[in-house]
Amino acid sequence: MITLITVTCVILAVAIIVLVLLQQGKGSDLGSAFGGGSSNSMFGALGPSNFLGKLTYILVAVWLILSLLLAFLLKTDDAEDTFSPDLIKEAQDEDLSEQIPLKNN
Repeated sequence: MITLITVTCVILAVAIIVLVLLQQGKGSDLGSAFGGGSSNSMFGALGPSNFLGKLTYILVAVWLILSLLLAFLLKTDDAEDTFSPDLIKEAQDEDLSEQIPLKNN
């Protein structure tokens, strides 16, 4: 499950990069390169109105949700391995207190 979500996130990230590079900004004339198109933000005042802009928003939302789900799954998976009762019992059975150096005052 984690591998599938990771692969999907990587594919979505590449698709988002390609979609952003395919889009042409509204202030893409020569004047905007030197600060002339400052009133036009990244997608303009009204946001993206074409198909590529809306598809980019959808893919970014799906990528964000999958990334948060992946972080949650990895956190809970790691916590289960770290705090398993068998490992805790094994650590308690091994008396390693003699190997810990104590600081002499």
